[in-house]
Amino acid sequence: MSANEPNTESGGGTRVIFTGEQRNPLLSFLQRPRIMLLLLAVWSILGVLPQVFTESAIFFDNKGREIDGALGGFALGWEGVPLAAVYIYAFRNPDRHRPVFWLALIHMAAMAASQLYHLGTGDFSFESIIVPLAGSGGLSALVFLHLFGPKESPAEAAKPD
Repeated sequence: MSANEPNTESGGGTRVIFTGEQRNPLLSFLQRPRIMLLLLAVWSILGVLPQVFTESAIFFDNKGREIDGALGGFALGWEGVPLAAVYIYAFRNPDRHRPVFWLALIHMAAMAASQLYHLGTGDFSFESIIVPLAGSGGLSALVFLHLFGPKESPAEAAKPD
């Protein structure tokens, strides 16, 4: 039985088998430059929410303590806003703004490194860093594959799926 013939033994339907020759459809979708830029912009905006809603236990819970020190204000600097603006600007023409993916790789790597640092110093609990760490790691992997992975030839890109 071939991979696309109906499977009559289990009540019908079509069976799909990935042999490694075909690209994973979800990964192909997520690696589209505009989709990656949109994900990066959303992730940057999500990074600002804990800095805006400091009294929310969901985003940022400082347990009644204040952030102190001469440079303590930098902890809530909303740096995700200009990064999101850059990603949204590059969304218009990702091929023209290819260097933005290098910025994204540095941004996501720095975010992941900061989460690991704060986990190591005990500033935050594992529950506080798991979502930012997983999101940054996943987006880093997508951007890395986009920058360094195998490229489709223009003929393959033009072929209908």
